[in-house]
Amino acid sequence: MQQTLENFSPNLNTKCFEITEENIGIRADVFIAQAYGISRAQAQNYIKSTKVLLNHAPLKKYGTTLKLYDIITITPQETEQKKQKKEFVIPILYEDEDILILNKPADLIVHRSDTKDTQYTLVDWLKDSNFKLSNLGDSYREGIVHRLDKGTSGAIAIAKNNIAHAHLSAQIKTRAMGRYYVCVVDKPIKQSQIIESSIMRHPKMRLKYIVSNTIEAKPAKTAFFTIADSTNAGNTTALALIGAKLFSGRTHQIRVHLHSINRHILGDTFYGYKGNYTDRILLHAHFIHLIHPISKQPIEIYAPFPLEMQEFLEAHFPLQTYKNPQSQNLIIPLASLYATNFKV
Repeated sequence: MQQTLENFSPNLNTKCFEITEENIGIRADVFIAQAYGISRAQAQNYIKSTKVLLNHAPLKKYGTTLKLYDIITITPQETEQKKQKKEFVIPILYEDEDILILNKPADLIVHRSDTKDTQYTLVDWLKDSNFKLSNLGDSYREGIVHRLDKGTSGAIAIAKNNIAHAHLSAQIKTRAMGRYYVCVVDKPIKQSQIIESSIMRHPKMRLKYIVSNTIEAKPAKTAFFTIADSTNAGNTTALALIGAKLFSGRTHQIRVHLHSINRHILGDTFYGYKGNYTDRILLHAHFIHLIHPISKQPIEIYAPFPLEMQEFLEAHFPLQTYKNPQSQNLIIPLASLYATNFKV
């Protein structure tokens, strides 16, 4: 599969995909969903609002079966980027003269990868909002110390100057900055566990990553622990709400490590989810802690769950003890749960 985008987005450049042997017989909407790491429902909505051609003729049916050497051409509507730009409202969780911590929404890429990529990004939003940003690294990553996948929501730290950027980058390397995630998976994990498996790009699918022990793979380490099982809430489907702590920051790390143990985040069809849930990927960066680069004081921030995700969690898991009585937000003490599960 020839793929040229890092993440699904309304990109203003026309993109072409050629069907290879590994994709023969796949539905057109499923192919687009897998190519961009989105749900089938999102792919169908995208087809509705976008010019999609199959062998240079308009694609009329979502379920069209693709054949070897078929060509899918996607030309997004030019108004989509402007619409996207206006719709993003990004809550500020913390701000001072040196750093900014945001609650990134799902379906927003953090930064572009090259000049041909014209999708609207978090960096664009920061610049449009007139925030001062560090300029270490290239012009696409101003202020960016770490990243979240496009489909992932939650806490992200931004550096407003180069001193703060250097300090925060060092904290990621020394693990003084802690990043904890919450996700819903399609099957409970058997026990709390740490996966320490190297990751590399898939040799044939450039947007995808795999666990590998080859020399090209980069070390990656993630801790997983159970928060609640859906069976405890009277549900018949054995879903599980789990926490994840990052010890490294490889692209798609949590999703790849879960896939390696045959667990899949709901909505993540790109990494093997095959259930009936069709909305956003249920992965959220819920908690971040760091040392302020100037004052040296510890900062701990919880990123509230987006409404649609909180409603799903409350409907499927027994989480009443985690609900803040004033704000009604779920606040899950991930660092404490991690420490309890791993006896640290």
